[in-house]
Amino acid sequence: MTELKKVLMSRDNLTEQEADDLIEEMRHCVFEEGEDPEEVLLDMVGLEPDYVFDLLGY
Repeated sequence: MTELKKVLMSRDNLTEQEADDLIEEMRHCVFEEGEDPEEVLLDMVGLEPDYVFDLLGY
């Protein structure tokens, strides 16, 4: 389990499935829509770019 997923589950009280779904949605924005991963993290979940590698390699 990545740190990104752990943070989403603990901070936002998400289930494992909800966290997976949110991460997949963010990955779609990055890989399919071409959005900047740092901006996706900040805009969608309010996290700093510290988690960018978790997002890209999830």
